[in-house]
Amino acid sequence: MKFIDGLRIDKALRFVWDAAPQWTVLSTFLLIVQSVIPLATLYIFKFVVDHLTKDYEHSSVGIDFQYLATLIAVALGLAVIGSLCNALMGYANEMQTHLVADYMQRLVQAKSIDMDLAYYEHSQFYDKLHRAQREAPSRPLRIISGLTALALNSLTLLGAFALLLMFNWAVVVAVLAASIPVLIYRIKYAEALYQLNREKTASERLSRYFNDVITTAENAKEVRAFGFGPVIAHRFSEIRLMIRASLHRISAQAYRKQFITESTAALAGYGALAFIAYAAVQKSITLGEMVMYFGAFQVAIGSLRPTLSGLAELYENNLFLSTLYEFFDVKKSVSDPAQPKEMPRPWRSGLSVENLSFHYPDTDRLILHNIAMTIRPGEIVALVGRNGSGKTTLTKLLCRLYDPDKGRITIDDIDLRDFKTGDLRREISVIYQDFGRYHMTARENILLGRPEFEANNPAIVIAAQWAGIHDKLIALPQGYDTVMSRTFADGAELSIGQWQKLALARAFVRDSQLILLDEPTSSLDAAAEFEFFEKFRDMAKGRSALIISHRFSTVRLADRIYVLEGGQLIEQGNHDELIALDGLYAHLYRQQASYYQKESQPANSDKAVFS
Repeated sequence: MKFIDGLRIDKALRFVWDAAPQWTVLSTFLLIVQSVIPLATLYIFKFVVDHLTKDYEHSSVGIDFQYLATLIAVALGLAVIGSLCNALMGYANEMQTHLVADYMQRLVQAKSIDMDLAYYEHSQFYDKLHRAQREAPSRPLRIISGLTALALNSLTLLGAFALLLMFNWAVVVAVLAASIPVLIYRIKYAEALYQLNREKTASERLSRYFNDVITTAENAKEVRAFGFGPVIAHRFSEIRLMIRASLHRISAQAYRKQFITESTAALAGYGALAFIAYAAVQKSITLGEMVMYFGAFQVAIGSLRPTLSGLAELYENNLFLSTLYEFFDVKKSVSDPAQPKEMPRPWRSGLSVENLSFHYPDTDRLILHNIAMTIRPGEIVALVGRNGSGKTTLTKLLCRLYDPDKGRITIDDIDLRDFKTGDLRREISVIYQDFGRYHMTARENILLGRPEFEANNPAIVIAAQWAGIHDKLIALPQGYDTVMSRTFADGAELSIGQWQKLALARAFVRDSQLILLDEPTSSLDAAAEFEFFEKFRDMAKGRSALIISHRFSTVRLADRIYVLEGGQLIEQGNHDELIALDGLYAHLYRQQASYYQKESQPANSDKAVFS
């Protein structure tokens, strides 16, 4: 049953048909023509030999050269048609290769985009994603290419067997019986290879990571500054050696069995050939028939091995393709409701978090416990706390990247789970501390905040001016159309502070009702930070905002401040109220203010920030 399932090709055929229907039809037609030509040629040469070896002494008719020339001309025509079919098949396969590979890659990309964030924080998902990315571009086409070759060889083999059956059915049975062990060994090898590839997925991902560390720009500075490149290269080699050792063990055993089984099949095959020769010597068949049977036998042997190999490869490719189906079958945990409610615009009462608790999948530790807070329209709210207190996790829940275990989050008293996730996220501009630095043009980096805009929309320049990055962008070689990476020709690189301003412009250009900023100015100096928040009030006018920051010069400007500690909300109020409360917020504020005063005593900018 497992073998039969392994030979199922309906899904692979559907992938190929959806990607390239016209080329699939052409390939099928060419396949049929190619399978007929060798047998038709054999049949023609039977007539040629029989005509040449005819007993003319007892016949009044001699050799008819016109008849022979006609037969040879037909054989030549078949050869030309065969060459044309081969050329067209190569062309069709080339086109199919690109179309199917691109189509499958788009399917993997679409599924990856649709996946919940939780899967990107789980190692088993990365194993599935790695296997899908590895197999998606090539396996469906390999199945179709293999199926094409299998069909061609099978049709040719059946035709050859049909001719041999005219001689003696025992020849066909002997050849087939000797070939069964060959097929069995190939299937077992395919299963062993598939299992090995699943087991070494994590090792392959790790080796790819080590390769990226020493071959990409991201870590180039530290690799050279600390000189640890050879250490990483050695780790890469160790992993590849381990993978290679496992493959060596399986392959060595498999190819020993291949030699034994194929030698047995060859013995049976050439025994059948000797039987045909003996029949010719005994005059039980004509010389033309012997030539035809010899040719049929050669065609059969030439088609039998690739037919058996094709069956085994089809089984192997379908096993590997199952990893792709496994990836596509992953279900979402954050799903859209069957009957979504319309997103209010504008918000009236705002956003409310009600007794919310949450822990990450596959862990027991509560990250957030009984959180209750509100963000009213037009209100700037700050969220502070030590590292690991749950601040960033809360923003993920507000964007519905996860759903809470207990409690709920509402907008105008409607649960977030009642909205379409796309509608919800369109109302949120978010800049995380680890914001994206995309190797695209500066214009496109901003435009990602509003994908529906045309590239020349004036809002892009307005957003850059607001974020304080406009002057830098127009000074680049191609201005806003400069690619933001030196890894591409004519590209340019920004400082981390300039990248952060570009990310802020991306948030500004989005017409959202809630702005989430997670450490939005961590890469800016104190003066630039103060300038940013002077403008931020204008940006946020009419919108709600939630700011996470460790800089209390930023936090004190908020209308209301929530303090998290150990996943629980322990304080709330404005800056003056929390200072008067003399709790954790006041302690952290005085600690930071004291540090800045000592470090920046000669300067006035920080005093101005904390005044």
